Amino acid sequence: MKKVLLLLLLLAFVLSVVTFVAPYVIARGLEMGLYRTLGADVTVRLAAYPSLRLLLGQFEQIEVEAKNVDLGGLVANKYALVAENVAVNMRDLLARREVRFRNLGQLQVRVVITEGELASYLWERIPELRGWRVQIHSGSATVLGQVPILNAKLDLAVRGKFVASGKDHIAFVTEDVEILGATLPEALVTAALQDTQFYIDLAAAPMPLELMDVRMEPGQLVVVARVLQ
Repeated sequence: MKKVLLLLLLLAFVLSVVTFVAPYVIARGLEMGLYRTLGADVTVRLAAYPSLRLLLGQFEQIEVEAKNVDLGGLVANKYALVAENVAVNMRDLLARREVRFRNLGQLQVRVVITEGELASYLWERIPELRGWRVQIHSGSATVLGQVPILNAKLDLAVRGKFVASGKDHIAFVTEDVEILGATLPEALVTAALQDTQFYIDLAAAPMPLELMDVRMEPGQLVVVARVLQ
């Protein structure tokens, strides 16, 4: 009888550890590992059923949220990663705080980039346009600045869209240009901008990405991508 009682107590202890302690410990380990990968503080939420699968590194879902993640020169103000039906190498996680996914299910990331960060990225890519602004509207974008002509500076508005270009590039495609409120002829726009290209290179992102969707919403650019491992 005592052996049975002891066994039940041991089983209850193991279940309590798996149910309450293990998720916390594993989540903190993932946060530390992802901090090394993303270079930003992260919050992790885990889901696994039954809970014993946590100890094996098997998860139905892992949700990761971070802010101000450097995507290779462009800062994502919001970074949300959702991994479904994945496994994590627990040895690497616990021993070296490295996050390595195994048996990949689906890893998808959604990043939000503000107008200010886009403008800073524009200045780095094209120093001659330092001081220009980027405005994001629903379904479109506008780059605003001034161009010197003779002894005056004239207001210029370049309207267009951000679109996916390949698996890890986002290009700004010009649709029309206005100067002093007048739309310039297409041929003149093409000639003026032939040596000026504004694109976003995500090849240097902390995790390799494959673009799925690029959306323009008021005040921000939203990018949805698949994470490649």
